[in-house]
Amino acid sequence: MSYPKLSRGDRGADVERLQTLLNRVGAMLEADGIFGGGCQRGVIYVQALAQQPQTGVVNESLWHWLEAQPEPSMLLHTNGLAFIAMKETGGLNYYDQHTRLPHFPGEQSGITIGVGYDLRWQNEASFRALWSRHLSEEAINELAKDIGKKGSQPRVEVLQQMGIDVPFSAAWPVFVEHTIPDYYAQTKAIYPSMPRLPALCRSTLVSLVYNRGPRLGNSDRRKEMREIRDILIRADRSDSHAEKESILGLVADELLSMRRLWPHSAGLRKRREDEAALWHQGLEDWS
Repeated sequence: MSYPKLSRGDRGADVERLQTLLNRVGAMLEADGIFGGGCQRGVIYVQALAQQPQTGVVNESLWHWLEAQPEPSMLLHTNGLAFIAMKETGGLNYYDQHTRLPHFPGEQSGITIGVGYDLRWQNEASFRALWSRHLSEEAINELAKDIGKKGSQPRVEVLQQMGIDVPFSAAWPVFVEHTIPDYYAQTKAIYPSMPRLPALCRSTLVSLVYNRGPRLGNSDRRKEMREIRDILIRADRSDSHAEKESILGLVADELLSMRRLWPHSAGLRKRREDEAALWHQGLEDWS
């Protein structure tokens, strides 16, 4: 195994390998083989975790540290996990500028921290067990007051004035250890054959449920999610790998069809498009 020195502007298979390793610890990168600004930020973030000089240049020492890190999830592909985290946070730069502070997404949400951890829908014992390793006792006690409550902007301002913030190095382990297993279980409940799908395809479905919830219902707004269920059932019954793959390809069409639901939300339409691309990538890797 080679350990080349890499820096901004480099491209190729070694960069793609690096990006996947960086994703093990929360860099939230697309493994596209291009060492751009986002990859450089990811390297600096990981160098800080590794207690190495934050140069943005990858040396042999960082390679070895990254290789020693475990895969973050037994359930999802590392790059699929990074995909979900990126869609939920906007990436490391956006997280540091906006999301690391307690915030209120609006509507029926509560005060939210980390990677979409909504305090309104948590219980205090679980909250304390998950976050006490990562936040100060003062922050834990103050945030516990928001358990079960709808959020508000005035409350956000109080929390921010108190200096409460959640660095991504704290948000990532909670996301990996708690949030992803929870959403994986919710996704598997409506799509039981999911464990037999390619790794990136599993990540695609969890991303969908993370964003839209697990309800299938009978409404027109849930039509594509029901269609995906039916496609997965048909594919799972097939004994032919080629036929199974052909049937599964239809899932991407349903993901794209959902764009009709958000005519004025470019972000949600883009998410469905990116999920469709990830689904196709998963099938290609499976071939």
